[in-house]
Order: sequence, then C-alpha cells, then structure tokens
Amino acid sequence: MFDIIKKSYEMAGSYKKFLRIGALFIFIQHISVLMQFVAMYLGFLWLGELDKNRVVILFLIVTASLLLNCAGGYGQYRSISGSFLGIFRKYREDVGEKLKNAPMGYFTQTALSHILDALTLVVKTVEQMLGIAYMFIFTGIAVCIFLLLGLFGMHVIIGLFALGIVALAWICLFFMYFLSRKEVHLLHDRSIAYSEALVDGIRGIPVLRSFPKMDPEVKEEIHERVNKTSQEIVDNQVKLEFKVIIFFRLYGTLLYLGSLGVTLLTYYLYLQGQVELPKALTLCAAGFMLFGGMKQLENVTILGAKTPHEMDYLNTIADIPQIKDGPIQDQEGDIDLEFSHLSFSYDGDREILKGLNFKIPAKKKVAIIGPSGAGKTTVIHLIARFYDPTKGAIRLGGHDLREYEVKTLLSYYSLVFQEVYLFHDTIINNIRMAKPDATDEEVIMAAKRARCHEFIMEFPDQYQTNVGEEGSRLSGGERQRISIARALLKDAPIILLDEATSSVDPENEGEILKAIDELTRDKTVISIAHRLSTVRDADDILVLDHGKLVQQGNHEKLIKEEGLYKNFIKAREEAQNWDLRI
Repeated sequence: MFDIIKKSYEMAGSYKKFLRIGALFIFIQHISVLMQFVAMYLGFLWLGELDKNRVVILFLIVTASLLLNCAGGYGQYRSISGSFLGIFRKYREDVGEKLKNAPMGYFTQTALSHILDALTLVVKTVEQMLGIAYMFIFTGIAVCIFLLLGLFGMHVIIGLFALGIVALAWICLFFMYFLSRKEVHLLHDRSIAYSEALVDGIRGIPVLRSFPKMDPEVKEEIHERVNKTSQEIVDNQVKLEFKVIIFFRLYGTLLYLGSLGVTLLTYYLYLQGQVELPKALTLCAAGFMLFGGMKQLENVTILGAKTPHEMDYLNTIADIPQIKDGPIQDQEGDIDLEFSHLSFSYDGDREILKGLNFKIPAKKKVAIIGPSGAGKTTVIHLIARFYDPTKGAIRLGGHDLREYEVKTLLSYYSLVFQEVYLFHDTIINNIRMAKPDATDEEVIMAAKRARCHEFIMEFPDQYQTNVGEEGSRLSGGERQRISIARALLKDAPIILLDEATSSVDPENEGEILKAIDELTRDKTVISIAHRLSTVRDADDILVLDHGKLVQQGNHEKLIKEEGLYKNFIKAREEAQNWDLRI
C-alpha cells in the first residue's frame, strides 16, 4: 500500500521537497487533534468549577487548535495538490517532447489509443487518485500517532487496547490491498482492451455500412468484441467486490469494536475507581475520534492497488525511444546525399532495403521507381531520418545524418507526401507553420506560387478560414496545394516528394503540377515517381526491386536495357493510350 508514496517520490523530481512539506503540514494539522483532546479533558475536569481564567485557557487552546488545523489544511492542499498538478503537467510536456523526437517506428508499434489513454484519462485519474491517497495515508498515520499518544497519556491499559485494535486494522488493510491488487491490474488491462475495441468499432462503421451483404457472423464478431470487453470489465469489478467485501466488513467491524471496546473498558475502569470521570469521558470521546478517523483508510486499499499499476503504465508510455542529436548544427558547402552500403529492417528480422549504394548530387532531380513493397517510401523516410539505418549510412555533405542535430537536419528538407495532414486551424496558420516569423505577405506569396490563392479567396474568411479536423473542409487537391505552399514558404534546399498527383482528380492535377514546378526549381529533388513525365525529366533514376538497387541511370540509358525500367515505361505508355469503345 505504501507503493503509492514510493512511486510518488519516483515521479516527483523537483517536486519531492513539496511533497515532504505537504506531509509535514498533515502532521501539523493533526497536532490540533491532540490539542482538542487536551481541551476536552480540561473542559470535563473543570466542568463544575469554571471561572473566567479557565474559560480563557480553554478558548486559547481551542483557538490555537483551529488555527493549526486551518494552516495545516491549507498548507497540505497547496503543497500536495499543487505538486501533483505540477508533476503531471511536466509528465505531459515531457511525453510531448519525446513524441516529437520519436522514430516513426514507435508510432507503428504503439497503438494510438494507448498514447491517448495515457495522456488523457489515465494521467488525469492518477493525478487525482495520488493526491487523495497520499493525504489519506498520512492523515491516517497522523491520527493514529497523536490519538494513541493521548490515550497512552491518559491510561496505559486503554492505550494498549487501542494499539492492538489499530494494529489488527492495519493488517486487515494490507490484506485488502494484496487481494485487490491482481484484480485491479486486470481491470486496467481490460479497460485498455475495451478502448481499443470501441475505437475500432466506431471507425469501422462506414465500412460495415458500405458492405450491407457482409457475412452477419463477421459483423457480429466485430460488435461482440466491444460487448465482450465491456462485460469483462463488469465481471472483473464484481469479482473484486466479492474478494474484498469480507475484509471491508471485517475492517469496519474492527473499528466499531475498537470504539465500543474503549468505551466499555473505560466504563469498567471508572467503576473500579481507576479512572476519574473527566478522564473517562475524554477517553470515550477519543476512542470514537481515533477509529472514526481511520475509517477513510479503507478507500486507500483500492487506490493503493490501482494507482501504482497505472503509474507503471504511464512510465511505459513515457519510455519512448529517441532519435539522438548529433553535434553538427550547420553545414557549409554542397549538400550531396550519399547512400553507403545501406540496409534497413523495421523489425530487425526481414530486411526492407539491402546494400544500397548511390549518390545524389546537389540540385539534381532523382526519381525512384519500383513495384509495391520495393522500399521506395522507406528510402524517403530514411533520408528524413524518421528511422536510422540498420547497417551502413546516409551522408549529407559528407557527414552521417546521425551526426547532425535533428532540428538542423530537418531544416534542409521540405516534404510533400500523398497523405496531407492539416491542423485544425486557419489556412494562414497551417502555411505559416513552415516559417513562424513569416509575414502575411510572404504567406500569401507562397500560396500564389502553390496555385491555392484563388480558391482561398473564395472562402468568406479567406486566409482566416478554419480547415477543420485534418483539413476536412478542403478537397484532397486543395489540401495538397496548401502543403506545397507550406513547403515553398520553408524554402529548404532538398525536396522529398511522394508523387503528389497520384491520388487527386484530373481537375486538380494540372494546378498541383504547376505548384510542384515552382517548389522544385533549383532544388535537389528526390521523388517517388508514378508519372511518365516525372521519370523522363529526372537527371537520375533509381530502380528498386525487393529492396535492392537493380538499375540506375537516366531515361535514355535505361530504356535501352532489358529490365524493370523498360517494363515500367511500357506499362505506363499503354495505360495512357487506352480508350473505351462503345
């Protein structure tokens, strides 16, 4: 159960001292309980002999107790609640920074629902539970210490009896903690499974609707996964209740018997003449204060079992691999790119790229072609350092990419891919993110060069138009041109291009091609090519097959060779010349 305290300190960092101060304030607050105990005894003792001086003494004790209680309460909430808010604010910030520098492989191996759950639901729950549990535990300890001291001060036999009940109650708490720990861990895992099933089910609704004749058993299986995981959560909670209910009742009974026992034992000692009436009344009241104060500790058992597991989960999510910075912060001279004996594997097993060797001189246009799965997109991702090579190296200006500071390296690239992501923000802000200090005039000029100024001006709010979630208010071609405007504003020397027209309608294709011409002028261009014109105009063509470089050269050279390139050109020419006769 004290795992909460240990793990709180592990996560606290610079907030450790504030947590310690908070615990100290809890003890200060509960000194007031001991003072109430003293005031109660004196009040009973002087009950028939009260005078002005004694009333003043009682008033001062009660006032001091009240001030200590208020000061301690304020101090503990400020220190503890403020600390946990700060701890988890820093956690969110740290995870956010780590996500920025995570290799792309992390996002393919880690479910998005896990990251979202950690940064929203789990972190908020832990933030609240830790503060409550931390205060409950120290409050319970403080109540036990100060009231037991008071009881022992009044009568050793009563003190020993209360101490025995307190010890049994704590043993019962630990039994509840150990019994609930396994079920609570399972509850967390099943909650994650339910979240995954729910997200999958919601996202799959359009697919299910588009296939009305789909096998009903398949549909039922998809829905059943949500129902099953939901039922597993219910079953787990019921099982948890049945497991701990006996000890919950036993704990409550012990506290009740403790209060009753102190009262009966005090009554017996009073009848035997061993305790005078003022002490007897005070001891009875103190017994109820002690065991009533311990009642809230039963809530800590579930929190104590659940919270450490949730914290371990947060630590797992925060353990994000990082692309390490190198020392180079600037590159002078030409920025040629060179692949040297490069091999790459996503999983450490199957190689996607095998022994690539080629050079891309500055300001040359290079087209990469090959069948699906040949490794074309992987080449682009490695250049952008979304991943690091398994073997060999990529050199920029003679230096391994890993020797560059990541921020410096990415400043040399503008990336335009088929799948365009726009943020839920205005058009002008989506373009300006490429150059945050750009003026409105610079943004508008980039938009004009990208052939998107005209359609932007047709919106009522023009450049202040919000594009919607993921750019949903724009067509695919419009989103693509916005992304090109963004790349134009960045004005990087190297353009990484996944043929942007392959998934847009012919109406937009012409405008996008003009925008790409603007973007690639006097730049190094590395393009995954699908269009004949792009391939033919390239200074160098890289032909990949099964991760190997099987051909290299310009169009005139490669078209004379038997092989994959010639077959590619033939297939494209046949596709362009087909017609439909009715």
